[in-house]
Amino acid sequence: MEAKDTRRLLIALLEDSGAAWQEEAGLIRFRIARDGMLWETACRCERDQILCYGRFPFAAADRARCLERCNEINGQTVMGAMFLPRDGRPVFRTRAELEDLYEARRRLIRALEYNAAVVARFWGRLSGI
Repeated sequence: MEAKDTRRLLIALLEDSGAAWQEEAGLIRFRIARDGMLWETACRCERDQILCYGRFPFAAADRARCLERCNEINGQTVMGAMFLPRDGRPVFRTRAELEDLYEARRRLIRALEYNAAVVARFWGRLSGI
């Protein structure tokens, strides 16, 4: 799949689910709300894959402590990785490999669901640091 095809797949999935989205700086952004939590997910569409970034809405005051928590979370997750960019807002990244056209939608849904589940699961471990 070319990048334009992965983009079409993501947009179709978002529109089918009724999610509001916007495209900015090469990323497709949308918000996810769950149990009183609200965060942004941004996706980068590339050839044969989509990278999904679940971005926490708060910055860590204690960078070293947050990096320790990111490492702990990475030790507990099997798909994706937690990291801390310079702005101090933790991000969890997953990837959907989309080489197989017939499996592409299912793989994208799995990557997005896993990303959202990790953000929601570890919200309390990262907030207030």
